[in-house]
Amino acid sequence: MLPLLRQLSVREQASLFASHPPHGLRHRMLTACAWQDSRLTVTEARNERIDTELARHYERVSRAIAWSG
Repeated sequence: MLPLLRQLSVREQASLFASHPPHGLRHRMLTACAWQDSRLTVTEARNERIDTELARHYERVSRAIAWSG
């Protein structure tokens, strides 16, 4: 069933105005490439520092979304 849906998405979701390729085409591109290990790893400490740095922005955006509805 899933391969048929991917094939259908390639046909029906393709558009010059789309910001991303259809799901079926994404799947084809990903399965055509060989697996590669990541070149970059983020430590837990670094991840926490990034989250702390972005926390105020998350709060600001959350408030903006809550008040826009």
